[in-house]
Amino acid sequence: MTSLITDLTETVVFDLKVNSEAAVIVKFQSESCVICKKIEPFLLAVAKQFSGQVDLGDVDVGKNEKLASRYQVRGLPTLILFNRGQEISRRYGFQTGGMLRDWLRQDLP
Repeated sequence: MTSLITDLTETVVFDLKVNSEAAVIVKFQSESCVICKKIEPFLLAVAKQFSGQVDLGDVDVGKNEKLASRYQVRGLPTLILFNRGQEISRRYGFQTGGMLRDWLRQDLP
């Protein structure tokens, strides 16, 4: 995990981050998920492009199954865009940089 991506696996840290003023994309993932690792460069590039508008966070579902259950995560990776504690939208599976940019342009408040 890079410094641009906050580890949100701990429930308290997760709740503080998603309820903050900044919009945040949370990637629900696991260490063994190959696709989760493959989309990370795309997420980082998009986060740099939307710097100041959206933050990034990761939740390792193997270490916090309760968060995965709370948000009904059924497949990995699941990306959820939050703003001030509210889920705005989500994406599943592999996403290219273009797909992520289009998603944020459409759904970022």
